[in-house]
Amino acid sequence: MGGWGWKAGTSMAAPHVSGVAALVYAKHGGNISPAQVESILRRSAESPSGTGMDVHLGHGRVNAARAVAY
Repeated sequence: MGGWGWKAGTSMAAPHVSGVAALVYAKHGGNISPAQVESILRRSAESPSGTGMDVHLGHGRVNAARAVAY
């Protein structure tokens, strides 16, 4: 086989969210709790449906620029 493909789901999202969490943690000099990082990630996520928490999309798409701005 080989080549490129398309994938979706939590195993694809986890590396992105982990990277943004690291940016948030670094911005705060490591002086932030895991709960605070989680709160920032949830509040800064983009909701594609525009309704906030969605049964199919969760809290939405991670937004690094918004998360680091908190």
